Amino acid sequence: PDALYRINLRARCITRVLVRLREFRALSFPELFNKTRLVCWESYLAPGQPVHVRASCHRSRLMHSGRVERAVADAIGRRLGADAPLQQGAGGDVQRIMVRMDGNVCTISIDASGERLDRRGYRLHAGMAPVRETVAAGILRWMEWGADEALLVPMCGSGTFAIEAALMGLGRTANLEHDFALLHWPSLNRRRWQRVFERAAGLGRDRPLSIAASDVDAGILKQARINAGHAGVLEHIRFSRQDVRHMPVPQGGGLMICNPPYGDRIGGDVRGLYRSLGTWLKGCPQGWRMAVMVPDRVCEAALGMVSERRLRLRHGGKWVNVLHLRSEAG
Repeated sequence: PDALYRINLRARCITRVLVRLREFRALSFPELFNKTRLVCWESYLAPGQPVHVRASCHRSRLMHSGRVERAVADAIGRRLGADAPLQQGAGGDVQRIMVRMDGNVCTISIDASGERLDRRGYRLHAGMAPVRETVAAGILRWMEWGADEALLVPMCGSGTFAIEAALMGLGRTANLEHDFALLHWPSLNRRRWQRVFERAAGLGRDRPLSIAASDVDAGILKQARINAGHAGVLEHIRFSRQDVRHMPVPQGGGLMICNPPYGDRIGGDVRGLYRSLGTWLKGCPQGWRMAVMVPDRVCEAALGMVSERRLRLRHGGKWVNVLHLRSEAG
């Protein structure tokens, strides 16, 4: 269980951790019920605890996800000697169970994380369509940013990229304040959990960081500062009010990450914004690497820069691309 504890505490780029409990073939609902009942549910659930069973079915005889969910919930209730604990919806005490039927093979997993791990707790002011904390950390990893490299975040919004970078650079554990579902399991070994938690809490160390974040909106910038304060990294980030089209970029190089507004987040000509951003990026001094999020090919064309590689991901309910660029001067 120590590995499960460490992953939940330290993981920066994943949404939740699932523990696979059992995998078996099931060709009928009675078979699904009987084999599900063999799982040691008493290790994960107290009698009467509500659960949220969610099923997906692919190429299986059991194609009705609702009936699959009911069969699993009934089996859990029978095993625990209580009424079926199925409860649709979310809540602090609801344990999520995931069921996948694929080619008549049933895989049952339990959510060990509870609330999504991207909800770190520091972002009290989110702004419009903010980048998830896990996505921001993932892009920083994808760009191989290190604490010894300068980071510049224009159009910083709620400050997520800068805050996640500061937490990474300082080596601080990502999810110390999280209320994990596994903490409520009857099988939790509290002594081992406490030992892993204390080790994770002691990982951080202070070191000099070069992280600068800016935005043209004074109100948004104030919110970003508040978020950084709640994350405990305000003193490690230099915030300033800047219009990206006229912002000076220091010599020496580093990494620049930019998530420009688009769609409902901006009025007027979106292509004009990306065209102006591209002009500014092309004039950056030698040595700067860039990661720019673009919502579509139109905005990418308006940016007018050739990408070295791209990362496709979901953001704000739609697919976007993160482009790895370099200044033309470099």
